[in-house]
Amino acid sequence: MTKSYNENIIPYDKDIICACATAVGNSAIGIIRCSGKDSQELLKKIFKPHNREKIDRFKSHHAYYGKLYDNDILIDDVLILTFSDGKSFTGEESFEINCHGSMVVISLILRLLCKNGARTAEPGEFSKRAFLNNKLDLSSAEAVMDIVNASTDKAAHIAAQQLTGRVKREIDLLKDKTSDVLSAIEVYIDYPEEDLTPDINKWISQIHIILDENKQLIAGFARGKYFRTGIRMALLGRTNVGKSTLFNYILNDDKAIVSDIHGTTRDYLDATVTICGYGVKIFDTAGLRQTDDPIEKEGTRRSVEISESADIIVYLLSADDGITNIDKENLERYKKNKLLCILNKSDLLEARELDTLKNDLQKELGNKSNIKIIHMSALHRKGLEEFNNSFKKLLISSDIADSTDPTITNERHAILLEQAESALASAIMRLREESLDLAAFDIRSALNYYGEITGEVTPDDILNKIFSTFCVGK
Repeated sequence: MTKSYNENIIPYDKDIICACATAVGNSAIGIIRCSGKDSQELLKKIFKPHNREKIDRFKSHHAYYGKLYDNDILIDDVLILTFSDGKSFTGEESFEINCHGSMVVISLILRLLCKNGARTAEPGEFSKRAFLNNKLDLSSAEAVMDIVNASTDKAAHIAAQQLTGRVKREIDLLKDKTSDVLSAIEVYIDYPEEDLTPDINKWISQIHIILDENKQLIAGFARGKYFRTGIRMALLGRTNVGKSTLFNYILNDDKAIVSDIHGTTRDYLDATVTICGYGVKIFDTAGLRQTDDPIEKEGTRRSVEISESADIIVYLLSADDGITNIDKENLERYKKNKLLCILNKSDLLEARELDTLKNDLQKELGNKSNIKIIHMSALHRKGLEEFNNSFKKLLISSDIADSTDPTITNERHAILLEQAESALASAIMRLREESLDLAAFDIRSALNYYGEITGEVTPDDILNKIFSTFCVGK
């Protein structure tokens, strides 16, 4: 059995920690968190309730109205929320101070707490303590920051599901099935005198079932990662093909300057918008063409640089110009990407001419699943629905059900699932060779990879790396 990471591996400080949990800047209310053994004894030193009655013991999940004092100096009127040991987010005795949101007041209160025995929390230390005190598994702890950083309704919804333990439940099911196979093999290895017959075909069949479920989780990551991290989409093309007009059309805002003069956009513009539930950062880039203008040359260089880190390339062609040699050169560079080609200014051609041009472009690019071709008229604001549909199809492979929210959105989890898959595939090969000891070793490795997802066997450096990305106060 794998030992709990929380039980035996990490000793950690029991200091009282404090931090502001609300955003920097003046506001109506600020919230300061404080957690650690005997933290409420600290509170007694600085807090006087409104009714002046002495508090011998703070009750859990109660609110107390009063004032904070530094000796005899009044700091602020506050509302205190208290939580007993084992009944708080961190699993420790803790409290929260609801004070006025002036940064000066918040700073005074934090200094007052530190003066009386607390210290400033490190990034993610509250969530880290919640994990170490078995209040959260590691995947749920990671979901805390996913909720904080959610840029769309869908991203927040998926992170909230993960916070309730959705990832852990799925991984626990895989672990149970994997443990069952390992137990059956180890019984045969440990008790050879019992004259047991190894049921290799059954074990292989069971591992195949585990692998299928493992693959489904990895497949969901293909679109789940976009909900978590957002999508980078670059608008590319020759000068004057309508990139800035499309940029404004998608944003429903005249953010980019539009003119008939070639090279109007000399540097990129960017903006974030929601498309089909995904948070998308769109880059309107300078036109791709040969030029002697040093400023325009730099704009072209930046366009290429942005394209290299983009998740989706949207390449615009001007329908009235057809497919130019420059377009062919550019498309050759980008046709391995997720590529959405737009025949813009479609209003300038007849339907028959558009169909011919689209077929010619299809022949140029080949019939590939990573390429979509549509026509639009960004100027006349026509074609956005087809744009959205094609955008979505590029993100979602045909074997992933669009109706199902992905369970796995974290790259760390996906990598560990891939490692577990490799170990299980190796175990099948070992079983076919009747090398039961080696097969058992591979299956144990898969269990360890699953354990790393939920935090049962996570090394110190990985744990520190995860929580260091959290904001202070979380």
